[in-house]
Amino acid sequence: MKLIDLKYHLKNHTNGLLNSYSQLFLADSYWLAFFVLVASFIDVYVGIYGLLSVVLTNVFAHILNFNQIYLVKGYYGFNGLLVGLFIGYTFQPSWQLIVFTTFISFVTFIITIVIAGLQANKKLPYLSLPFLFVVWLIQLAAPHFAPLINNDRGIFVYNDLLRIGGSEMVSAYHFYDSIVLPHLVEVYLKSLGAIIFQYNIIAGSLIAIGLLIFSRIAFLLSIVGFISGYYFFILFQGNIDLINYSYIGFNFILAAIAIGGYFLLANAYSFLMVIIIAPIISIVIAASATVLNVLGLSVFSLPFNIMVIMVLYFLYNRVKADKIKLTQVQLFSPEKNLYRYLNEKERYNDEVYFKIGLPFYGEWIISQGQNGSITHKNEYQYAWDFVIKDDELKTFRLPGNNLEDYYCYALPILAPADGYVIDIIDGIEDNLVGDVNMQQNWGNTIIIKHAEQLYSKISHIKKNSFKVAINEYVYKGQMLANNGNSGRSPEPHIHFQLQSTSVIQATTIKYPLSNYVIKRNNNYIYYSSGIPLENEIVANASLNNLLKNAFHFIPGKKINWDIKTGNKNEFVKWEVFTDINNHSYIYCYKTKALAWYINDGIKFYFTNFEGDKNSFLYTFYTVLNKVVFSFYKDMVIEDSLPVYQVFNISKRFFNDFILPFKNTLKAQYILNYSDIDDYLYTKNIVLNSEVKLKTLFNISNDIKAKIHIMEGKINSIEVNKNNKTTIAQCEIL
Repeated sequence: MKLIDLKYHLKNHTNGLLNSYSQLFLADSYWLAFFVLVASFIDVYVGIYGLLSVVLTNVFAHILNFNQIYLVKGYYGFNGLLVGLFIGYTFQPSWQLIVFTTFISFVTFIITIVIAGLQANKKLPYLSLPFLFVVWLIQLAAPHFAPLINNDRGIFVYNDLLRIGGSEMVSAYHFYDSIVLPHLVEVYLKSLGAIIFQYNIIAGSLIAIGLLIFSRIAFLLSIVGFISGYYFFILFQGNIDLINYSYIGFNFILAAIAIGGYFLLANAYSFLMVIIIAPIISIVIAASATVLNVLGLSVFSLPFNIMVIMVLYFLYNRVKADKIKLTQVQLFSPEKNLYRYLNEKERYNDEVYFKIGLPFYGEWIISQGQNGSITHKNEYQYAWDFVIKDDELKTFRLPGNNLEDYYCYALPILAPADGYVIDIIDGIEDNLVGDVNMQQNWGNTIIIKHAEQLYSKISHIKKNSFKVAINEYVYKGQMLANNGNSGRSPEPHIHFQLQSTSVIQATTIKYPLSNYVIKRNNNYIYYSSGIPLENEIVANASLNNLLKNAFHFIPGKKINWDIKTGNKNEFVKWEVFTDINNHSYIYCYKTKALAWYINDGIKFYFTNFEGDKNSFLYTFYTVLNKVVFSFYKDMVIEDSLPVYQVFNISKRFFNDFILPFKNTLKAQYILNYSDIDDYLYTKNIVLNSEVKLKTLFNISNDIKAKIHIMEGKINSIEVNKNNKTTIAQCEIL
């Protein structure tokens, strides 16, 4: 085997080992893994056999050519880890036990694959079901195998500690064991330790610290779930020994983390569900103990598995997910899951699959908006009327007595999106200025079908001006006709609405427009999706080829950067790739960072970043997070960045605790279209970018950047961050 292959596999197995420990808490945190790993060695033999078992399980997965990604993520190893911890806790160490652990690790791996496959068909997790089946198998089989001798280390603790670590370890253990804690806190910590078969507050404290560093939400959920289940036992005078002595209350903790913040997005409703489900777990614990004790089997994590799988199956069968939302993209952290959801909700809340644009060239004003004061009422409220006004807010040139005096009269009407022409009404004469045709309300009209139950209607068109015919397929931006003054129209304007049927009298539907700009105080604001309001000046976002070409990143494209920060120079190489899901990303060879993006032909925007946040790719991700391929002088793009990617843990530590109920942090992205040399034959564009970090009490500028675009590429980026200036020159190969 080549040395490079050996290093690669060694790295995979190291990551798989650590992730197996963190997966016990549905996480992929190396910090949490470290604390759990250390805690598992409070009883050294428990730690040794746990470590042995997870290593063996991952080796089997490797040798038998199972999915290496699953190995690295710890999906194969964590059930083997639990089985090994159980063996180390239950039996006296011996060479026979090592051999036994080897065979049992293989059995655990087989059962893991089988149960994982069965559960995957139902889109349900397998959790620690493999562990349960294997340890019950061991408990039933152990009496028939003489070398499997139950250990007595729990009885002679000090002797074992003296033998392993000397008097120093005995003193340390005695110190921690003599600490007096409130009873509830002690049981909670020992229940945490019981997850890894360490029934002491030292192990529990280590895990609690690791859990707190990993996730404030998970830590809070563990407390809420435990208290809810514990006090239910007390309230109903249950057998509290199940919690106080066997510490099986860890079922409350694991179920709370799983339901409250992992499989569900953490919010007030997920916390309420945890409070309700924990007492039910108490009932399942009591019922399971009654049945399994007869068979000589332990309950272990059975209640946790039963309740989580049942709740998920229950929620999967809902018709509509409203208050209680399942996690769609799993980032293995309640905070990251929730921050990402909140960010995407803000970014894409009004986004729709089918994009509808404005039906005209240039800048028009909305003379009557949705739910307008004249005709846009009740079932016809979701419509717009458009006109053109001059600087004096007049819609006509003097004297204004003729239709030709009106700025918008006879101007082209465009297809707002691709689709089939379903109906055309023509032959209705234009009204004289100030007159209306009440009998033929809509006047000359065209109806286009864009998708099932999505039609657009444009009315008051000029007689005999149609350039298309019924059943013809039209493309977005294609000229349809000329604007007129037919129907119920006292002066020339465009009436535009969206509806769910092709009937001319159909009621309107609320559907956002896409990729348009609004002009306010001579500044332009871009909207990827939204509902423009009455009296707003609107225009389609016209395409600028220089911008479009500059962000035309296709797989295989290589981008080199010569970067200077102070006296430091570095050369960085990037390349564009596409993953198996056809998602494009930029990869940095130096830092191994990755940034995923989408280019829809209208705009370029990033969707995710992974890796070193000190890399220039991360800077690029933040300062050019969203770029629209249109240029209007001083146009502003506003968006938001995921809080967990911009704020470090120290800045969001306290916010994480209240995040399920209220988010007080925001990372605002602002892109200003500063300068252009020529609108028609553009060769040079300057963009200014800024990231503002907002907290409950403060707003700070984290990053500012100036981006020069020329010769069909991003020429240079000048970044000011933390009072340091970085200048990066680009070369695209």
